[in-house]
Amino acid sequence: MPSYNEAENLRELLPQILRQAEKIPTHELHILVVDDNSPDGSSAVVSEWMARDTRVHLLQGNKLGLGEAYNRGITHAIALLNPDLIIQMDADQQHDPALLPLFIDLTNYGFTLVIGSRFAPGAGNPALSFYRRIISRVGTILVRAAAGLPRLHDCTSGYRCIAVSALEQCNSRVVATRGYSFQSSLLSELIRNGARVVEIPINFGPRGHGESKLSFRDQIEFVTNLGSLWLRRNVNVRPQNGTVPDSDRAFGTCASRTPTRPEV
Repeated sequence: MPSYNEAENLRELLPQILRQAEKIPTHELHILVVDDNSPDGSSAVVSEWMARDTRVHLLQGNKLGLGEAYNRGITHAIALLNPDLIIQMDADQQHDPALLPLFIDLTNYGFTLVIGSRFAPGAGNPALSFYRRIISRVGTILVRAAAGLPRLHDCTSGYRCIAVSALEQCNSRVVATRGYSFQSSLLSELIRNGARVVEIPINFGPRGHGESKLSFRDQIEFVTNLGSLWLRRNVNVRPQNGTVPDSDRAFGTCASRTPTRPEV
């Protein structure tokens, strides 16, 4: 869970997530907050929870963008916890923790990528402004066209549950974007490598505290990244045996799993 200046949100969100653990009989739920040295004391809030609950973890680093935070966080989570699942989730309280049991349950039926969709039938997004709604919908159309994806409703959602076995097939050269375009790059690479995907409608609620971190620079990177997605679709750069070399794996190498533990 990436964080920058989310102290107030984390104070309310962490206990909400932990309460969902009782409703997940198949997995042990852990929380990893990737904080980019927030000046508002976000890391201190996480540290307080770490003292109370060993399932809460913190990874700190410089502010280099959402994509960089996710890359660091996922790599660290796999190395630290050896999980079966990784759950991407925003720290601003716009993603409802009550859906976590459903996300994880769907993976028990063979799905390796569960997407919380803001635009699937039955979804609600009252917190999205008209402008954000338009750019999100147009962004999804452009990503589908550039990457040749199936008819997904939300290609830029930040609420996902992903099997680590699927993540380990991703190529680091493809998902090395620094900003919000990481979401579309990772989605494209997962599906390209055979992820079995399902979308569930979510209610995208209002931000708890603070302001959105989406910048104009992120939007520019998203547009330029469409060309990379198109090239990836039309130029076969995978080895002939279909296996990504260990040196190019984005999130570590495949390994047998110890007791199943998803990481948020």
